[in-house]
Amino acid sequence: MTILLNETLEEDFQQIFQNEFAGVLINTVLKIAICETRKDYIPIEDFKELFQSMTSSLIDHKIEKFIFDKRELRAFHQPSMEWYFIHWKQELFQHGLKTHRKILPKEIWFRKCVEAGRDEILKNQKNTVLDKLDIKYAESVKEAIAL
Repeated sequence: MTILLNETLEEDFQQIFQNEFAGVLINTVLKIAICETRKDYIPIEDFKELFQSMTSSLIDHKIEKFIFDKRELRAFHQPSMEWYFIHWKQELFQHGLKTHRKILPKEIWFRKCVEAGRDEILKNQKNTVLDKLDIKYAESVKEAIAL
């Protein structure tokens, strides 16, 4: 059993990283990683550090599904999203991570910003792996695990 900020999971996940902005957990049997935000805003340098800090563990454990739980965020930052899509996802794709699940805050404006930001990236970035990724949105980690 794993207790997260917003729900409790039947599955056991082990924490591999934690800072004031987020926690990262993995289940090596299911080959799933969860990144759960803990603050309403993550400055871009801290955002990059968070994702760079988990990269080697995700690669070493051959993680196949990445769940990004953004429910605690209240600020949308396009440069962070671009770095995450264009650089981090591209790097992990080379190591077999193709399945991404996102859990967004309930605020409609945040969801619209994500949609517009994603569309902008897809329009402007032609040489990426984004069209090869399996990206879906869920309302909970439980749903994201099942998707």
